[in-house]
Amino acid sequence: MKSAAKPAQAVPAKPKKSSSTKKSRNRLDPLYVIFERHLFNFADPDSDRAQFIATVVDDYLNFLKKQNIIVPRPMEHLIVEELATQVNTMLVKKIYGCLTVSEYQGKNVGLSKPRRAQPLKPRARKAPPTPAE
Repeated sequence: MKSAAKPAQAVPAKPKKSSSTKKSRNRLDPLYVIFERHLFNFADPDSDRAQFIATVVDDYLNFLKKQNIIVPRPMEHLIVEELATQVNTMLVKKIYGCLTVSEYQGKNVGLSKPRRAQPLKPRARKAPPTPAE
């Protein structure tokens, strides 16, 4: 006669890491990718900031259409404005590294401290060396 099987112990199951989680961490925002592509392929010297932003936003909207993402007509103007604001923010941060002067000053607090002026001490002058004869 066989002995009764031991009851299985409950082992907490480890949550599986889904591959979509890993992909989403490594995946960049398409708006940022389009922005970077336009920034690195910038060729028109007559283009201004507004034209650059409009081109990036237009390409992003075309990308959304290719992905079958529908932008409702009544909302399109608001979405374009929001996207333009985001692209402008990315551009300012890319160019200057900060959005505001206070943010810049906050980042650079410890970089250069003004040195306290110390009074100069008079030095004794040495006589110039005499030429050897």
